[in-house]
Amino acid sequence: MSDLDNMTTPPGIAITSGKVINEEIGRFPGPYVEAVRLSHGAPVVLSPFTAQRSDEAVPPGVSWLEGLEPGDPSPLDGVSGLILTGGGDVDPALYSQKRHARTRNISSLRDRFELGLLGAALKRDLPVLAICRGMQLLNVFLGGHLDQHLADRRDRLPHDRDRPRAEIAHEVGIAEGADLAEVLGSSRLGVNSHHHQGLDGAADGLEEIAWADDGVLEAVVSTEYSWALGVQWHPEAMISSHPVQRGLFDALTEAASAWAAAGVVGR
Repeated sequence: MSDLDNMTTPPGIAITSGKVINEEIGRFPGPYVEAVRLSHGAPVVLSPFTAQRSDEAVPPGVSWLEGLEPGDPSPLDGVSGLILTGGGDVDPALYSQKRHARTRNISSLRDRFELGLLGAALKRDLPVLAICRGMQLLNVFLGGHLDQHLADRRDRLPHDRDRPRAEIAHEVGIAEGADLAEVLGSSRLGVNSHHHQGLDGAADGLEEIAWADDGVLEAVVSTEYSWALGVQWHPEAMISSHPVQRGLFDALTEAASAWAAAGVVGR
């Protein structure tokens, strides 16, 4: 029996909402919610948007908080972990660059909201799993930069698939000794790919721990906080056909339970 099976109270896991392309309308992050539920967490969706796509219903038992103010840390009260989800590009002004012609679907509201949440989460040493755009936002928050369009270099793999799919797009190699290899059961595995941007090196306070065969950075881990991990692929979309990807959400939920058990909730 695993530690997850022994949990009596599922830890609350905050999940940021997505948004409709080119509209300030929230999207329900269904695959992330299901991944958290499979890992015995209690999902709480946080959105700065006041409207939601009408064809995306919130299932029973899932909390959806909308119209939240950027800079307000109170939505994290009562949760024990945070997932920063994928989505549109981070505004390059936040890392002192001009906008590339292919940079798209920027939301200043989402950027401000998620940067505020991330800062509050790290201040509490809350476990953080940052996925795709989330990993990029984590890097920017810590002072790093992004490569705004990977395909500008012709030697790169085709990282920008049309949507997060279950199918493998390429492989990643994980650094020797990295905990990520234990979480995923291998130091080399196939992942999907749905991003046209990437990290232009890891910010101070982050360690590079996984790469695609073309050198694009695929995972980072914090060297300053207890549990903060970023991956560039979309594990939530792969669980049904590649169950090993659930290990990322299991690890987050276990870290969140340990954080709550340590008596630091609301610190």
